[in-house]
Formats: sequence, structure tokens, C-alpha cells
Amino acid sequence: MEDFLVSRQVEEGRCVHIGTLSRQAVLACEAEHLGFDGFFVFESLDQENIKGINILGKVASFDAGIQLAAILSGAKP
Repeated sequence: MEDFLVSRQVEEGRCVHIGTLSRQAVLACEAEHLGFDGFFVFESLDQENIKGINILGKVASFDAGIQLAAILSGAKP
């Protein structure tokens, strides 16, 4: 994990992030079909029975990532 636009805890041991991911992280999640560049929407899990990340999707552009980060942060567009 490298650069984050936003990180938000959604429950104990579970956060949602918009950020870049390393090539190894994308491969480990078997999401290479999304490509390796750009900003991903993913959750990180640090719970008793599960740890790691789960890639949920990818934003269409940097501007879309900024907009989604603002929404997740509760900021007005």
C-alpha cells in the first residue's frame, strides 16, 4: 500500500480505503484484471478470524477518486 486519498473505519477491525496498491498486493488479491496503476477501493480487515485486504473496485480517474474520498469523508462537494 502506498498513497491513500482516504481511509475510513466502518467497524472494529474493518476499514475502507481509496489508494494505490503495490503490484504484489493486486496479485495476492487475484485482481490483476483491474490493472496495477491507479486508485483502488479496498477494505482492510484486521479481525480475529480474518486479516488482509479485499479489493472492491477501482475508481475511473484521479478526480473520481477525490470525489469519492470527499463523499466518504462527509465533505460537501
